Amino acid sequence: MRLLLARHGETEYNKQRKFYGQADVPLDEHGRQQALKLAAKVQKEAPTILVKTNLRRTQETLRPLQKALPAVPTITIPNLAEKGFGDWEGLDADEIEARYPQEWQRWLQAPLTYAPPTVEPFPEFRTRVLRGLNWLLAHSTDEDTVMVVAHLGTIRLIYQELVDPSADFYSLDFKAACYSALELQAGKVQRWQLNL
Repeated sequence: MRLLLARHGETEYNKQRKFYGQADVPLDEHGRQQALKLAAKVQKEAPTILVKTNLRRTQETLRPLQKALPAVPTITIPNLAEKGFGDWEGLDADEIEARYPQEWQRWLQAPLTYAPPTVEPFPEFRTRVLRGLNWLLAHSTDEDTVMVVAHLGTIRLIYQELVDPSADFYSLDFKAACYSALELQAGKVQRWQLNL
């Protein structure tokens, strides 16, 4: 199986450095151009399954590829959506710190173990994403090339699960509208290429 993991294109929240989690924001104009370029690259991979989350930015990123490959089935997997940041969504770091100073400091000290009120706890986020990943792997064959458009946090978790469990979550860098390719045999990664 060949698994292609792409981060969605740019949004206004990206440019403004806002936390957006599960806020359902659209791509901006630059993000729409990125989606077109991504589609042109991924067509050469001949995907057999297309996957998106339930959030608009993944749907809009995948749309040009769907138009180019209308016969390829598309699946929506909500479990692959980004970590929810609750009341912090739509705010930048300075705004969060001003409104929630104690929670912000506690989260900065332990972002993988401390969950501020309304923010999805990291272990729950991880469990949810891996449930979606395992479902996808169980419903794909060795001959499939699966193209997944998801989110930065989601792709970091998938990378840790399939490639390097010791990788630092926050150090993993996946560029907007770029994809990484993983070759899997019997659930084990044989080869991977980053940010194509």
